[in-house]
Amino acid sequence: MRVAVVSAYFKESRQVLQRCLESVKAQSHPCTHFLISDGHPQSFLDDLPVRHVKLGAAHADYGDTPRSIGSLLAIQEEFDAIAYLDADNFFVPDHIQQTLDAAAATGKVFDVLTTRRFLVRPDGSRLPVVDESFQTHADTSCFLILRGGFPLVHLWALVPRPLSVIGDRVFLRAILARGCRIGHVPRQSVGYQALWTNLYLALGEVPPEGAKEIHTEIEEAIRWWLALIEPERAEVTRTLGFDPGPLLDEIASAPAQSLLHP
Repeated sequence: MRVAVVSAYFKESRQVLQRCLESVKAQSHPCTHFLISDGHPQSFLDDLPVRHVKLGAAHADYGDTPRSIGSLLAIQEEFDAIAYLDADNFFVPDHIQQTLDAAAATGKVFDVLTTRRFLVRPDGSRLPVVDESFQTHADTSCFLILRGGFPLVHLWALVPRPLSVIGDRVFLRAILARGCRIGHVPRQSVGYQALWTNLYLALGEVPPEGAKEIHTEIEEAIRWWLALIEPERAEVTRTLGFDPGPLLDEIASAPAQSLLHP
């Protein structure tokens, strides 16, 4: 099975990108790595055995635009599966193989598979945090799209920019609304670098440099939604295939420490 790994990147350091690159290179199941620059290309990638695609502008949508472009390239080039790996995250060495094997062992046909993540600090040390339930959230880097799910990848490009802060939550709700055959592999095989201020404060730790306040961005998304008139909300709902209002309500009322990642 030919697997493409699509990584959107923005202004991550070379060290952070190197960790992402090495984790894909180390996969026990061979993968082709697509690095999609969102307006800030790093030239050292041109000399590596990866597919480096340089977009001419930054899109300010948490990687949704480059992710959708990388997905379409992989489909056109006849890959059998598409995994996503955000540039500041990493896979354990058998992530792809074990995910595919676990799905095959069920004897069922799936369109999309999700896995689990473990949270780490910027220095790579693990955070003592229990992740959210797979029934309510799957991080972008925990998705593996199989051929039956290829018609769904355009949804990344349909997420309104104000909702891109919760783009993976929107994507999950959108594919479920379309009756996607989704399977979950309950294995922590994705390392997620946590950079949300509220998480560290909840643990009694000093937030690392570059940490962001998620609630500020969530509040902006909610204000955008509430400012829409009814026909505009209806259009967003038709485009996504579900009403994002209840999702925003859920997030707004969730405990701060549960919002590990939008």
